[in-house]
This record gives sequence, structure tokens and C-alpha cells, in this order.
Amino acid sequence: MYIKGSVGLRGTNSRSDVAFVQDLLALLSEQDLRMPEIAVDGICGPKTIGAIAKFQALYVKLKLPDSRIDPNGRSEKILIAKAIEIDKDLIPALAKKHGVRRQAPAKSGAGQRTIFYRENAKKVLSVYSENIIKLAMGFGGIAKCEISSTIRTMHDQARIMYGNCANFPAATSVSSLRSARGWGYAAAGRKVEEVYFANKSKPRGEVIGLMEQKIASISKGGVRVSLHCVSEAEYRKNNILDIPYSSVDVGRRKDFEVALMGMSTEIKNVRYRQPVKAEEYISRLIIEDKCWHLEIPQLNKILPNAKAPSAPVIKYGRRPGLVMGCSIVDGWSGGYLGNFLDDWY
Repeated sequence: MYIKGSVGLRGTNSRSDVAFVQDLLALLSEQDLRMPEIAVDGICGPKTIGAIAKFQALYVKLKLPDSRIDPNGRSEKILIAKAIEIDKDLIPALAKKHGVRRQAPAKSGAGQRTIFYRENAKKVLSVYSENIIKLAMGFGGIAKCEISSTIRTMHDQARIMYGNCANFPAATSVSSLRSARGWGYAAAGRKVEEVYFANKSKPRGEVIGLMEQKIASISKGGVRVSLHCVSEAEYRKNNILDIPYSSVDVGRRKDFEVALMGMSTEIKNVRYRQPVKAEEYISRLIIEDKCWHLEIPQLNKILPNAKAPSAPVIKYGRRPGLVMGCSIVDGWSGGYLGNFLDDWY
């Protein structure tokens, strides 16, 4: 649609995109007293995030609003549609005012694919790993996605776990936290959470430091609290990353997930029918509550590229197939390989 990056909670939040969304929400608040009034200042603060959540609950009908508007996503489309209902000439004027312009919708399997890194995600993925993600994006028909986590230091892990605990103030123990949150860590992670509950009344920095010490103590025994907590040398051999669901258009999430499944050796928490496997680039795919967790061994396999003669599209019978590694790959759910790209990268 119009915004280039996500706006809202943990969004990209460029000033022009935020101001554009704020103007639309402010317009809606003039017509609907249930919507809170917000300033149009290009800064995505608590009031803007709250207004987005309210809009999603009232108009997008999300039971659990994510307080985030993604480019060409359902929330942006409905927000634009509501604005047009109020004043059909308003959108071009606001777009010009804030320096945004209508973005052409991404076509399935075509166009440039872009990967963004969120604030706390270190930009350490190899080009090989990024191209594997773009391969899945092409099969899934998405133009953009975000990386929320890559390698983590022990301090990073302690900070994240502190936040996971603090977000549920009513929880008084590891078990009650698990019940409130709907998921929990393995034994090693639970020991770190116990440190939080034993010291939660202390200052945040001090508690994080104590949790970090516990992670370090556990690591000395050869146990990892998180799959992301590895040495740089280990990470160079096996890239580990998370792609949040909120960074992918809701209408394309299933397609993208099935594409990832078709490229993965091990899959945990399967939700959809598994496609016939093509070349496996991802050693482990974990379908978590808020993200896809990927582990990509750095084997530097040759990736299919429609511009290269090594991966031509051929036809046999009634369905297209792809020659890969001197064998014919066929049968991907949804015809992913049939939508082979003219411009992978």
C-alpha cells in the first residue's frame, strides 16, 4: 500500500510512515469517539501504539491485536479503506504531505525481496543464509520479512528472559509464569527464571546481572539456555535466527511457512500438511508461538536461480517441475516450484 516499513510495537517506525499512520488514526478518532486522540508528530510512542491496538480490535477484529501495522498488511488495507470512506480525496493529499507513495503489491514469486533486521538483532547472517530466506520468500510470494534475533550474548539472553518474566507481573513463580505465558523453557531456562523470581524486587540491572551469571554457570556444564547462545565460531558454521510472524503479511504466512517446511530437514510443531521435500537447506525449523525459528548450516549448497542454466524449469505431465541436483523435484503444496522466479535476487 503506502508505508514502506512496519509502524507500531517493535516496528521499523520511520518518521514519514509513522506520521502517515497517525494522520489516518487521528482522522478516524474524529469520526469514532471510541478511538483515542493522538498527535501527528512522526514518533511512535505509547499513545500511537495504543491507538493502533484499539483500531485493530474495533475494525480489523483481531482478538489479540499486535499493535503493529505492516506494509500491505490487513491492518493497513482496512485503515486506508476507512479513510477513503470518510474522504475519498484524502489519501493522495496525506501521502504527498508525509512523503510516502503507493507501493505496488508484491506478486507471488516475483520482484525484489528485502530482509530487515530489528533493533536488537545482530546483522551476522551470511549471504548464503539470507539467500535461502529469500528463496522461501519467493516461493511464499512475500517481498519483505524481518529478523528479530540472531546470535545472542549471555547478557542479551538474560535481558530477553527478564523481559519475558516482567511482562507477566501477576506471575509469582516459574510454574505460574508458564501458565500465564502459555509456554516455558526447558530445565536450564527454568533455573534462570527462578533467579528472576528470587530477586524480582531488586533493580532491573542487578536482576539481569544475576540472571546472566546463572546462564554462564549453566553454560560451563555444556548446557545452553537458548539455541541462540553460541560462540561466534559456532555461529559461523550454523546460522540461527527468528523471523516473527508479524513481519509477514497475514495473507501470506501459511504460504511462507509451507515453503520453509519444504526446505527443512527437521520440523517441530507442524500446523499444515507437509509438502514434498525439495533440496533441504534448513536443518531445523521450529514453529513457535510468535516466530519461525530457523537453523541454517553453512554448507554453501548451490541455490536455484532462474537466471542460471543449472536450475531450469521443465514440464512433464500436467505439472511443472524443477531440475535440482540432477533430479526432478515436484509436488510442492500450492505449486510453489511452478511459480519459479525470473529474478531470484
